[in-house]
Amino acid sequence: MDERRSIIRELEEKKRADTESRNRLLEGLGQALIQRMEEDGSFSEGIGGILAEYRGLQNEIADSIDTIKILEADSQRLKELDDNISAKEGETSRLTKEFAEACTRLGKALLGVGGLGGFSDYRQQEETLLAKIEEQEQKTRELEEREGGVLAWLGKNAQMAVAKALVLKNRSALQKVYRISGEQFFILKPSNALEGEAAEAALNAEDIKRRLDSLADDLSVLKADRRKLSDTFGAEGSPSKRINALQKRITLTKEEFPGLYLRLGSFAAKSEGREVLSSVLNDEDKAVLERAAFHQSIVEEKELKIKKIKASISIDNEKAEIEKIKKAIANQRHKIAAANEEISVLEKQIDEAEQNIEELKTFLDENDTGK
Repeated sequence: MDERRSIIRELEEKKRADTESRNRLLEGLGQALIQRMEEDGSFSEGIGGILAEYRGLQNEIADSIDTIKILEADSQRLKELDDNISAKEGETSRLTKEFAEACTRLGKALLGVGGLGGFSDYRQQEETLLAKIEEQEQKTRELEEREGGVLAWLGKNAQMAVAKALVLKNRSALQKVYRISGEQFFILKPSNALEGEAAEAALNAEDIKRRLDSLADDLSVLKADRRKLSDTFGAEGSPSKRINALQKRITLTKEEFPGLYLRLGSFAAKSEGREVLSSVLNDEDKAVLERAAFHQSIVEEKELKIKKIKASISIDNEKAEIEKIKKAIANQRHKIAAANEEISVLEKQIDEAEQNIEELKTFLDENDTGK
């Protein structure tokens, strides 16, 4: 293996290290210069493009941060709305059950109040169901008192099961009649003054209904707010997705700053750059530029050495190629000499053949019998 290639790799590595050192110095200088100019409001005409780009990136980050804050606030508001809606729906579910029970108690009390209009149909249903319940309960008592053998006992049990099932069904239907009667009270709004148990049941049911109506109004407002807030997210996705996208955007934007600082530092390293930035460059900056220039000189020195070695390698490669071609030419010439020698032999054979032909023609002419 050619040792010169190993030397080139070592030089490339040293060149890379010095280039990175130079870039870090110039990047740091560029960052310090931009921040200094931003703080004191100075503006260098020759680098207006870099400053404008820097401010554009800063504004882009600031806008993204402001948007994230708004989205986080909206997301928190959405969570609060969801929590409130869930709590009020749970309270509504609980009060709905209480209201059904209160209406059942109210309906039973109302059907016991005489002269109360609008409830005659429910009283008839109550009387019918109470009669059926009494009938089935009486039948159950009679079956329990009946005696007999095994078959009679089995038949009795079957009849008792049917009777008890009918009692439960009718009791359930009666509770429904009471509940509907209680609910009807809020529709009919009878003018009769209620007393005793009916008045107390009505007050209790009215209180629960007022709370349910209030909850319904609250839920309507909360759901409308949630719907309005959700609609603002619908077009661009959920807040979490938008926040993640903005955070990635901020990260990518920040990654552009080092290149921007390096451009300004590299500009400051040039004579024209030092002239343009003379008003903001201090002694410390000049020391940084000197160190950067030192690293740059080493880089250029390494580049020159690399070019020389590569040129030396190229010369050797070209020489080797020339030798290879010369050998090929010599080989071809040897082949040509051999071919020429062979041609000479063949031409001699042709001459001999032609001479032989002439001799044979002469013989034929001399011995021609036609003469």
